[in-house]
Amino acid sequence: MHKRDLPLIRDHALASPDGLHDVVTFVLCTIQAGLSTCKLQLSDIRINGAASKYLWGAKAGGYQYAKDNALMLWAEANMLVEQGLNDPQNVAKAVYHFMQIPGLGMVKASFVCQMLGFNVSCIDSHNLKRLGLSANAVKVDAKLSEAKQLRKVEAYVEMCQLEGTEYWWCSWCDYVAGNRANRRLTTGDAVSAYHVDCVLGYY
Repeated sequence: MHKRDLPLIRDHALASPDGLHDVVTFVLCTIQAGLSTCKLQLSDIRINGAASKYLWGAKAGGYQYAKDNALMLWAEANMLVEQGLNDPQNVAKAVYHFMQIPGLGMVKASFVCQMLGFNVSCIDSHNLKRLGLSANAVKVDAKLSEAKQLRKVEAYVEMCQLEGTEYWWCSWCDYVAGNRANRRLTTGDAVSAYHVDCVLGYY
């Protein structure tokens, strides 16, 4: 799943600012929403943009920020990719880069980075449950200095790398397949492929 689907998403995102914006928009749609609802959300966003009813709370600001700053976000992302996908300090810089988008905390910024090929993962509520951790374990206080935030992000990256991004991608897809929020995505393979459909616009 990971070897098949991640390169498609990564190449789309790194090819153009619009491609990266597609990834960010998809990630915003996954916040406090079932994965299987994302195609419906994205169809509405394609028509209504930031005014979409699905871009509630900070999501609308995140969508617009990512659109207005797409070239900067894309150029920086490509530079960080060239500097390395595995070094915890560099990966932490990439995660922090996307944490500047309104609505994206460390976990969802890491999800963006995971889809760009970085060795990190999205330790969401499902993965927190699997690990026996509380939500506070993956929160970063915005009041902290940049240096302290980066240290917390780096520790998070190191935790993810104990198993590695491929493990987290495939095991998460298998874990959520067929659950209450994803009844039509009955296999991990279908869950993984659904990410490609959402990012590449197959909806």
